[in-house]
Amino acid sequence: MTSMEARIGDATRAVPLPNPWNLNAYLGEVAAYRGRSISVRQVPGEMLAERGCRGKGLWVARTHDDIIVYDADAIDRNADHIILHEIGHMLLGHGKAEDEPTAPMPTTLASLFPSLSIQHALGRTEFGADREQEAEVFADMTMVYATLPRKKGRGFRLFGR
Repeated sequence: MTSMEARIGDATRAVPLPNPWNLNAYLGEVAAYRGRSISVRQVPGEMLAERGCRGKGLWVARTHDDIIVYDADAIDRNADHIILHEIGHMLLGHGKAEDEPTAPMPTTLASLFPSLSIQHALGRTEFGADREQEAEVFADMTMVYATLPRKKGRGFRLFGR
């Protein structure tokens, strides 16, 4: 088993998928597991592009909670995938280290979060290729497993295993 497989397996065991699938219920479980509320907010895609978010999503970690910001043009499964990608970063421990400098948030995005203590706002450019791939696989696999019928004793395994 690769390191990525082990990490994704650990993340999915820590917060099992609800049955039947419900994204809001899953967000609630992730928030409870992490001890931090999570809110989701749509914004115009141009605002995210200013931040370099090619994937149309952004994780904003504040002092006591998290916000997932995503492109308002994303709908249905595409929106769910973007949100799950950011959840993947959270559950896989991809947050910014305490000693890393925080890149300034573009003015248009910062205006959405007035007078808040933002610890970090992480988009694709801050995570690096390996972490982006890991979060993408997490989102892909979560969406696949969320739609499969449940069988007793079946675990969350990567394709081909």
